[in-house]
Amino acid sequence: MLNEKLLEILSHPADGEVAIVTKGTDGAHVVNTWNSYVNITLDGRMLIPVGGMNKTEKNVEENQLVKLTIGNREVQGLNYKGAGFLITGIARFIKDGPDFNLIKAKFPWARAVLEITIKTAVQTL
Repeated sequence: MLNEKLLEILSHPADGEVAIVTKGTDGAHVVNTWNSYVNITLDGRMLIPVGGMNKTEKNVEENQLVKLTIGNREVQGLNYKGAGFLITGIARFIKDGPDFNLIKAKFPWARAVLEITIKTAVQTL
């Protein structure tokens, strides 16, 4: 089960930014998306629609470990308003099947789905 505060951040009507970090042969690579694009499955995986993310996909082919930061300044954090998490996980790109069809129905522009299996989620704010 995912942390309730993380779920609150992801479901808050005031959208926040998600940074996704992968590692390639030339070092770290960062792409961004929106909290409202992140879908959580019943088993706790994150499904994120992919429009571009070509470099991210190439990096994941070589190294599936990813890090994400997710935050929202409207959600109560540890000490003040504004909450955020550092997540580590295992990523893969999905281009067909039920999870792809689910995301494609919500986001017709998606060419793929970035699936992240969360290993750790640490509240930082």
